Amino acid sequence: MDNHLLERDKPLVLVVDDELVGRIYIEKALLNEGYNVITAENGQQAVTQAKRHSPNMIVLDVMMPVMDGYQACMAIREQEQLLQVPILMLTGLDDIESVEKSFDAGATDFIVKPVNLPIFKQRVRNGLKNCKTDIELYRHQLRLAHAHKVAQLGYWEWDVETDALFWSDEVYDLLSVMPCEFENNHQAFRNRTRADDYEKIKQAVSQTLKHNTPYSVEYQVSRPDQKFQIIREQADLIKNEKGKIIRFLGIIQDVTETHLAQDKIRHLAYYDSLTGLPNRTLFHERLEYVLRMARRRESSLAILVIDLDRFKNINDSLGHDIGDKFLQAVADKLKLVTREADTMARLGGDEFALILDGVSSNQDIAKVAEKILHILSKSQTIQGNELISTGSIGISISSAECLDKDDLIKQADLAMYKSKEGGGNQFCFYNTEMKSRAHHSMSLEKELRQALDNNELVVHYQPKICVKTGDIKGMEALIRWQHPEKGLIPPFDFIPVAEETGLIVPIGKWVLEEACRQTQQWHQQGFEMLVISINVSVRQFLHIGFIADVCSVLDASGINRQCVDLEITESSTMNSIETSIRILNELRALGVKISMDDFGTGFSSLSFLNQLPLDTLKVDRAFIKNINSQGENGELAKLIIAMAKSLDLSIVAEGVESQAQLNFLKLNECDEFQGYFVSPAIPADEFEVLLRSKGLMETEF
Repeated sequence: MDNHLLERDKPLVLVVDDELVGRIYIEKALLNEGYNVITAENGQQAVTQAKRHSPNMIVLDVMMPVMDGYQACMAIREQEQLLQVPILMLTGLDDIESVEKSFDAGATDFIVKPVNLPIFKQRVRNGLKNCKTDIELYRHQLRLAHAHKVAQLGYWEWDVETDALFWSDEVYDLLSVMPCEFENNHQAFRNRTRADDYEKIKQAVSQTLKHNTPYSVEYQVSRPDQKFQIIREQADLIKNEKGKIIRFLGIIQDVTETHLAQDKIRHLAYYDSLTGLPNRTLFHERLEYVLRMARRRESSLAILVIDLDRFKNINDSLGHDIGDKFLQAVADKLKLVTREADTMARLGGDEFALILDGVSSNQDIAKVAEKILHILSKSQTIQGNELISTGSIGISISSAECLDKDDLIKQADLAMYKSKEGGGNQFCFYNTEMKSRAHHSMSLEKELRQALDNNELVVHYQPKICVKTGDIKGMEALIRWQHPEKGLIPPFDFIPVAEETGLIVPIGKWVLEEACRQTQQWHQQGFEMLVISINVSVRQFLHIGFIADVCSVLDASGINRQCVDLEITESSTMNSIETSIRILNELRALGVKISMDDFGTGFSSLSFLNQLPLDTLKVDRAFIKNINSQGENGELAKLIIAMAKSLDLSIVAEGVESQAQLNFLKLNECDEFQGYFVSPAIPADEFEVLLRSKGLMETEF
């Protein structure tokens, strides 16, 4: 049972309905009641969401495609952590058979469609209240059972003078001995104890008799089922009035579970829970040990860093459950090419590493790398999906000059990135040129810092067009780097460096200043209604001084704040909903508009989206590019547009490159679009020419 079911500030409710309108109707009612809500549109999604989030309650429609409510309810009840979660079934049928079928499937309650909101809300409150009581009772039972188990102690007494050994009933139970099974308890005990442990106990008793001190010892005893259990025995001395030891009094306790738990803790600390391979911690410890041995033997070792190619596509398209199963399959494959003396580890994500000890030549290392590539290239079928993810391998080799653990790992990483750059599915040995490339990245960072001071950064503008009229409604500001020697550098060549180093914060502020200044200039020239859209990176969005920076730029430029649109990404808001809502509300208080960029490429619950103070939703180009010349394959784009309208949001489509795509957007009542079909991002002077021209393009509006 998940602890957070009781610890959440607000109960989490999963709403499952294949009808969008019905789903939104119920979701808004629950949100108004103060609950957090996640949604699913069929039974299969419901099972996945329930496993992932362990909601406090589930509202489940009966009639759905893919997997109906009855099937979903039974699948959810198969999960131990979801046994106590109340399930309220929504059914359009009020006959006894449908009601009984709901309860047989595991439902807690039912309500007939169309939903009567007051009754529905009361049913939800009752379900959550009963769930809380059930969970508290369940916890109490667990604590009580645990206390009984911990208190299982056996008492024994040994009369030194007569050699009689008495056991309590609990000792017989713990040692799995029947009172009539042996002639005396000494014989029974000896038959259950390993020879070396029996000697250890005799030694402890001898030392106690010699020094008149209590003893505590642990040993193993065998059970009739041939399994061993670990016993902790403690004994104290009883003396007569003359100070002579006459009896031993003691207790025994089964501590097998404690030892197993300690072993498990150690395993968790040193082994990856998903694949069972050594983790990063154990990898580093073993590498240090092998390096020490290599120094003594004056031998070499090799490190192979293995990163899967395009594994992210598997996670994004099929989900993390299948992604995890695929990683397990990869780990099983890698174990096949590992010698007993080697260490194959999972460093994290889709990155693995291998320590090859006692290597004799590069050729031998290359053979191992080729085996790994070959075995990875074989397809793997997981839940009906035939999957392949090749690998990129980087190799570093120790030498008399390089026996530092961290240096060897860095070298293998650099070589692996070189393999990635070559298209993947290959291995590469480290060489000094790769270090030069790393220095190049550092040099790029230095030049980028200078670019800010030397005014080498420029802003280009891509028009945003009204779908109905073809008028320019605004533009998106996109940064470029006009390098004095290398020419125009596109953002994907330097933005990653800016993100990694934190330079994105001052660069982002500069873009905001320049875009607002230029837009205000166009406003003064008569284009008063132009809206400037400015991208905000995750790091910039979460920067402590971001709100103050926006406020100062708005004041300095004098721009109409309603004409400033800040574009945030879906991923930046999902990291912390509460923080995102706070920041966005502060921005809205300044008077600016808020757009969500790249919507649909991550994972957002409708309830979370509904909490964000947004004005506009941008449909990512990934959903537009699939629309063919007949205007087909746009179902996801259509769904996003419909959802945005249901939330009273404006909708902008990115990446429009054809008349067919534009026709699709017009048919589905999208508000604005941008893309190469009209114009790429262009310098300010060229954009001004576009503004003053009468016709943008030869197209139909």
